[in-house]
Amino acid sequence: MAAINEAYRVLGDPGRRAVYDRSLRRPAAPPPTSSGAATATVQHVPPVDVTPARIPWKLMGVMAAFGVGFVVMGAILFEPVEEPAPDGVLQSGSCVTVLENNVVAEVRCEEGATLVVDRLVPLDADCPVGTSQYPDRLGMGQACVVERVPEEG
Repeated sequence: MAAINEAYRVLGDPGRRAVYDRSLRRPAAPPPTSSGAATATVQHVPPVDVTPARIPWKLMGVMAAFGVGFVVMGAILFEPVEEPAPDGVLQSGSCVTVLENNVVAEVRCEEGATLVVDRLVPLDADCPVGTSQYPDRLGMGQACVVERVPEEG
């Protein structure tokens, strides 16, 4: 631990660091004579290899290929999920039909629904221009309804 502390003391001080760096560039000094004077010795620390880290491109390519294969196999093997049955709670994008008492109720979009909820507003608010306003069957607010654009294909 004493050697580590000494190395930190030398390398942390710019003046001592310069002396240490110069000692690495000149040839090794002859061994000290036994004149009785205490001399400080600087130990040589081998340089550290600082080559940059390499990116494992091959491994990343294999992992990407595996991921793409997994997604493609999933698309081939698994059936699409059916649209959930209407739960009666309106939200933006719900397909609706107008009932005889002039309220809207949610229906499946495949059943020929021609109206879709654009947005929901509170009972005391008005729908924006370009939408028709109908009360929600559950009395939760007003449904701003637009004509549904049929999907092609």
